[in-house]
Amino acid sequence: AEAAAAKIAIQEKLEQELLEKERLERVEKERLEAEEAITFQTKEVTQPVLPKEDPTITAQTIETMVAPLKTRTLYDILQCPTTASRKDLKRSYLSLAKQSHPDALLQMGKSQNDETERRFAEITQAWKILGDSTSRRRYDRELRAKGISSKAGNIFEGWVMGAAKVMDEALAKAENDLENGGEMRP
Repeated sequence: AEAAAAKIAIQEKLEQELLEKERLERVEKERLEAEEAITFQTKEVTQPVLPKEDPTITAQTIETMVAPLKTRTLYDILQCPTTASRKDLKRSYLSLAKQSHPDALLQMGKSQNDETERRFAEITQAWKILGDSTSRRRYDRELRAKGISSKAGNIFEGWVMGAAKVMDEALAKAENDLENGGEMRP
């Protein structure tokens, strides 16, 4: 009789565990579906601008259609993700600079033109900003502010930029204080 009671108790416990597992799987599935719904709702799709009157496709109309899709950042110029470390940014900068530096082009027997000069200047400017931690923080905040302003108009951009500047100054001061002996000064 005791063995039968123990067997029934074990079966009931197994059934309860199975029901709990099924419940947890349902909850997880619902959570994933909710995340997908949120992600789907927040994705913006920018439609190209089509010419209104003349159906002839020219360089101008192509540029007009493609312009909304172009959003080049300094990270794009250095061919790195926004999460790249300073070391990765520097490695990419050096590699790209070697390919587009005027002296390197001459050594490879390639001619220098306005496009190659512009490209080298872009790469150098991108590194100048992203290579400095304070400038990079400020730039990253500007990118986020532009993302906010494109969704909510220009209402918050000034406020976000002002707050970002104050934060950058405070962080730069704290970093400087830590580098100069580890003491924070008012």
